[in-house]
Amino acid sequence: MNKASKLHIGLLIVALILIHSPLQTVAQVFDYDDDEIQIVDEFVPADVDEVQAIDQQTAADIDDTQTVNQPASVSIDETQAVDQQISADAEPQAVDQQAPVSADSQADRQPAPSDVTYADTKAAGELGETPEDAEPKPSLGMSALGYALAFPSPEFSIGVVTIDDEPWTRLALGLDIPIWKLGVFLDLELFIDNDNKVSNKGWDFRNSPADAIFRKIRYIRYGFEEEPLFVRFGGLEEVTLGYGIIMDRFTNMLNYPNEKLLGLQFYLNDVSPYGITVQTLISDFAEVADDGGIFAGRLAFKPLQALNVNMPIIRNLAIGGTVAHDRNTYAPMRKWRRGGSGADNLLLEIHKRDWYEEYRDLYEELFPGENLDDIIARIEREVEIAESTRGFTVLGIDAGLQLVYTRLLNLTLYSQYAQRADDVTGWALAVPGFAFRMWRLRANLEYRMVEGRYTPGFFDTYYLDERLLRFDLVDSIPKDKSQYLASESLQGIFGRVRMDIGILDLDGSYQHLFGEGDAKDQHYEGIVGIGSAVMERIPRLNLAEIYVRNTNIGRSFNIKYDKDGEPDESGKLAGPFDRTPFMFWGYRAGVEVALGASVILDYRYGWRVDLDNGRLVPDNQMLLQMAVMF
Repeated sequence: MNKASKLHIGLLIVALILIHSPLQTVAQVFDYDDDEIQIVDEFVPADVDEVQAIDQQTAADIDDTQTVNQPASVSIDETQAVDQQISADAEPQAVDQQAPVSADSQADRQPAPSDVTYADTKAAGELGETPEDAEPKPSLGMSALGYALAFPSPEFSIGVVTIDDEPWTRLALGLDIPIWKLGVFLDLELFIDNDNKVSNKGWDFRNSPADAIFRKIRYIRYGFEEEPLFVRFGGLEEVTLGYGIIMDRFTNMLNYPNEKLLGLQFYLNDVSPYGITVQTLISDFAEVADDGGIFAGRLAFKPLQALNVNMPIIRNLAIGGTVAHDRNTYAPMRKWRRGGSGADNLLLEIHKRDWYEEYRDLYEELFPGENLDDIIARIEREVEIAESTRGFTVLGIDAGLQLVYTRLLNLTLYSQYAQRADDVTGWALAVPGFAFRMWRLRANLEYRMVEGRYTPGFFDTYYLDERLLRFDLVDSIPKDKSQYLASESLQGIFGRVRMDIGILDLDGSYQHLFGEGDAKDQHYEGIVGIGSAVMERIPRLNLAEIYVRNTNIGRSFNIKYDKDGEPDESGKLAGPFDRTPFMFWGYRAGVEVALGASVILDYRYGWRVDLDNGRLVPDNQMLLQMAVMF
């Protein structure tokens, strides 16, 4: 065991001792047990259903309020969301402000169906939810008491992260500070390298002042996503525009905390009688300053809403348009080692010297089979491409109509279309699409058609990793996602389901598109975890799940590798369960070691192509951290 590993284990043990002792003392002072802790629910309800149960005894008009099923949580944002529901129960008449009807019918009517623009489609568009059935977020009508009860929420963690292909220890103190509608999440972190030295990463105010300052901020926000005004600066998570045919669960925190990107979300929701909604996104301001960055925007409206026509279904027809633009798809190359590492730069410098030919002969004598001229030419091409700029844009429209809206069942019919904005053929159409929700089951099902070089959900969760890849090791010419996608004519189904049945929590998606000959595009991802009903009966265990993801199955560039990592001699393409750079799986487990303190292990098995020999090699990652909620 090396010194770094011993240090990692030692720090974890020390943290367990330091945290366990004071928290255990606190528990003893307050005589902590499961029964008495329920008194906390007066201020932080563990489940909104409990709040509603109390309302049933005190509110005569409870039938006019929304039924909300929100899982237990200790985060301050979700606590504020509960306050919104309490406020809604106190003022049930607010439900009907959006769609006035006659006094005779008001008592019997259901609440007006929701918009299908992004304010709702993060839930409704993907999983058949509506704002009333989705996780509630505070609105401008939230009670002052709700905001007053929002206290700072600290979080301490110790973990092992990979920096420059080496494991480093990361100690971090996070603090979520809510101030009325404002929220600031601060990150104070220290990194200990493999030599057991404290690094100045994130603290070099002299040479890298911007990085030193902005690494201290995870995000700053104003309001919440479903309020009339929402702004978030910093880390962005699960951003979906429309029904996801262009941008689907996009995040700039894919490699967090190794890489902290500062993005922006700015939303105006339902700001006119026509239900106009505007959402905008910027992925990373640092990349924008370097002639890059991802920009996205959405404009949606309900043309019949302002007419006040008493047609509950038709009047909520929503139409939206989306645009997403990657300003420079070659931007990731500027972070690659090759073409920018010390060794490569040395070769470029040697190539300029008068004695280069003598050095080349000596080099090729020491390394038989290597051609130094080819290596230098490859590096020069990469440098040239890295200094160039290539943009890519996708445009799209969609429409949605809520067919059924009851407390038991929600059903929305929608369609969506996306197309590349360059001179290359590439578009996708989803029609029909259904968003369905019943009890704890949420699902989407749509029929998709794809033509040319495009794939639905182009800007997805993993876009920043798949944005630019190197496939040709001889010429070393990188290709961005819009280039390495095969030009095909495909059609088929896409489905997504999420279900919490108490025993198990299930969340997954599957796509199977097929075309002429062997052309196809498959991908799947899923998470299976132990449900809350079982978790409550297992002492200390608070997280247990396995996950898997595999994309580009059947694509022409996704080749098969043998058991030794060599490209398969038969030329076959990778199947659904073959190891490829596009597949990974893993597990997460969390154990409570003290009141409010948990140790979390996340181990991911993956693969990558070794650029030196073209072989497929393991690329496993482990994250071991302690999370503490005070």
